[in-house]
Amino acid sequence: MIWDIHVHVAGVGRRNNGNYLSPQFQRSVACRLFLRNLGLTADLFNDEGVDDHIGRLIVSQINASGLDRAVLLAFDAAHQDDGTRDEQRTLMVTDNDFVAGLAATSGKTLFGASVHPYRRDALEELERLIKKGACLVKWLPSAQNIQPDQPRCFPFYDLLAKHNVPLLSHTGAEHTLKAFPDSLSDPRRLAPALERGVTVIAAHCGTSLFLHEKSYFKAWQEMALRHENLYGDISAFGVVTRIWRLGTLLRSPALAAKCLFGSDFPVPPWPLSCLGKISMNETLAIRRTRNFFDQSVALMKAAGVTDEIFARAGQLLRLPGRSSTPPLLAMGKVAA
Repeated sequence: MIWDIHVHVAGVGRRNNGNYLSPQFQRSVACRLFLRNLGLTADLFNDEGVDDHIGRLIVSQINASGLDRAVLLAFDAAHQDDGTRDEQRTLMVTDNDFVAGLAATSGKTLFGASVHPYRRDALEELERLIKKGACLVKWLPSAQNIQPDQPRCFPFYDLLAKHNVPLLSHTGAEHTLKAFPDSLSDPRRLAPALERGVTVIAAHCGTSLFLHEKSYFKAWQEMALRHENLYGDISAFGVVTRIWRLGTLLRSPALAAKCLFGSDFPVPPWPLSCLGKISMNETLAIRRTRNFFDQSVALMKAAGVTDEIFARAGQLLRLPGRSSTPPLLAMGKVAA
């Protein structure tokens, strides 16, 4: 089985469906990459049906790929410390109900919710979305203004733990949607969630994209070996500055046992930058692969990612009919 736990969805909100893309983000390189990977141009943003069109294209690529399951991610707005929505610093919103409806159109896709813990209705909204089928909750602290070690987050963690819903939280520097300090995405801030029994998946394992940036990779490694319920996804590892970190993970059985696959769609893999870790023949074959998700999987396989890493999400996500027993108790301890 191949599970992709990190697929971004975006929409403009022309039909008042709760989606939003700020004018600033619409002009960004990240947005252009998103459109290019779907074969679209920015002109489509003026079409009232743009969000449904984008959603169908993402799901069609997933359906045509070798993925068995993919988690489509909603994205909540930034909020101020008083719990009100921060309109000025919100760069993107992908509505939970929109994503849940999109995920329901395919047997391959799952709904990943996003709820800001400072919201005045955070617990009620989380309960509602769990009933709607959320398999995880996604945060990007440095885009949404979330301080994960604040006590105000603790009731949210208790509810996640009660329902056995994992938290997928970005760790490390952010480039695409950054509106707040990267220090909010320090994996050490997630310790209270772990201590309260939440299964936490640190997106990108705390790695940095550029050499001059602060890396939290070592901090994540230390925490992953100390906390049974801390994992990391290897989304966006198909680039030169991260592919060598992947080698560190794969050489350690204890750390490899903490890794899950994510593509980070629409962030593209860069196989040419990974030469030395993968061969030229593998690079050329990957570049000839047309499907985005198949290309991401092929690059990770060429770099040595194992079947267990591709399949691990199936043991951790909240799925229909799953026992309420937390995965780390059901699976036993991971040896350091």
